[in-house]
Amino acid sequence: MSNKLLALEAGYIIKTEALDGWPKSCYRLDGEHIGAIQAAYFANRPLLVRGDPGLGKSQLALAIAAILDFDLITSPIHYNTTIEDLLYSIDHLQRLHDVQANNKTPEQLAIKNYVKPGKVWQAIAPENQSKPCKKEGRVLLIDEIDKADSTLPNALLEVLNNKSITIPHMDVPITQKADHQVFIVITSNEERLLPEAFLRRCAILDLRLPKDKNQAVEQLICIYQAHCEKELIIPLDKDETVNAIATWVVEQRQKQDANYQSGTSEFLDVIKAVNQYKQPTEAVLQTLKKHLIDKYQ
Repeated sequence: MSNKLLALEAGYIIKTEALDGWPKSCYRLDGEHIGAIQAAYFANRPLLVRGDPGLGKSQLALAIAAILDFDLITSPIHYNTTIEDLLYSIDHLQRLHDVQANNKTPEQLAIKNYVKPGKVWQAIAPENQSKPCKKEGRVLLIDEIDKADSTLPNALLEVLNNKSITIPHMDVPITQKADHQVFIVITSNEERLLPEAFLRRCAILDLRLPKDKNQAVEQLICIYQAHCEKELIIPLDKDETVNAIATWVVEQRQKQDANYQSGTSEFLDVIKAVNQYKQPTEAVLQTLKKHLIDKYQ
């Protein structure tokens, strides 16, 4: 596995299959991506991917799963997500149904028999689950951790350090097996600061479009070329059209009063839409720009 990572070079394009609800896509890795992935993997640390929305932070987890040939487990974070939501749940309704049915022994009705694995549990210890891991490991994506308050990342520290979960009502902790690998990707839109102790235990990758407008446009065009190479979108006939669409996205992101930032998703959406017109006029392009790029809250 380490040879795969060491062989990566800047500009490498990885095609991802549909995994855990994510559609197939492709990802172009630059030197920063590769260095961060290698650092996290070899140091056995989670990879915290920070930056503005719309730049492919979550999609990087799919790319890593494709590179390592791992399964993917996704856990989106909400403002009220707790550590228990990530680790386990208890099916009290089923237990009540079984009590009322009066067809189980007291031992069978013990709460431990109704504990259901959460996303973290599914990632680090998939054995004896309804969907066992068919590959050597799993990538666990904890998406937008900054939406939760600071108690969540603090509570995750023990799990991330030890790859072990202590669950009430269970006789022994849930631990990662020696032959099962886990790569953890955590994303943040930086809506709030994360605890320093949490940062200390992560490798960190900052994803941002360059501040220079021309460099930012060039980066989007490289993403477009990667999707063309992997045949995920049809190439446009005119390079100037691609350049114009990329410029619109960058300009929208750089507006000081913008309360929503379009990103690579909107950029590729416009290109896909333009491809449906035989001869798109300037009016058509402006209409697509209005509805797919110029978004606001």
